[in-house]
Formats: sequence, structure tokens, C-alpha cells
Amino acid sequence: MIINIANDFSIVPSGRFKSKGPHSGESFREDFLVPALKGNEYISVEIDGTAGYQTSFLEEAFGGLVRHRIDSKENILRRITIVSNNPAYSFYKTLILEFIEDAVAE
Repeated sequence: MIINIANDFSIVPSGRFKSKGPHSGESFREDFLVPALKGNEYISVEIDGTAGYQTSFLEEAFGGLVRHRIDSKENILRRITIVSNNPAYSFYKTLILEFIEDAVAE
């Protein structure tokens, strides 16, 4: 399965929680990542094409998968591929992987 954040979710993803707006990391995790992980063995998340990312969005969306025990850290890293063809977005890809690695299950 492929999820393109800009096309499928928002070109302006922002904020950590749903209470901060409709394009939050919490919304993306709950509405896109969790269902995709439950329905597919592997998913690709395309991160190009947005106006950029707040770290709070990325941490909540991706680190939140581990914190909320959606799957183990190892399985999440194995099952999700972060895709970017734009060199300007390589920083975000690195951050996403670090947020997953650093997350601790609650």
C-alpha cells in the first residue's frame, strides 16, 4: 500500500494532536497509518510535496505507533518504508526513522 501524505492527507500537515487542527500527527496516525498497518503487511509513505513538516507532527504520527503499541518498533521499521525523491525532504525521512527508534511503548 502507498500513502502519499500531500495527496491523501494534506499539503500542510501540522500539529501533534487533533485538538490543534484537522491535519495533525494524531489524525494521520489514526486515520491512515494504523488502518494501513492493520490491512497490509508493508506500506510505503511518500513524504514529498508538502509545505514541510513540524517535528511534533512527525513524532506523533510515527513515534506514536510505538508509544500506543500499534506494533513493535522492529516490526514498524520493517513494515514501513519512507519514500522521498526530493533531497530537501531527506532530513524529514531521517527524523521519522529516529522518532520510531527513540519511541518507548507506554
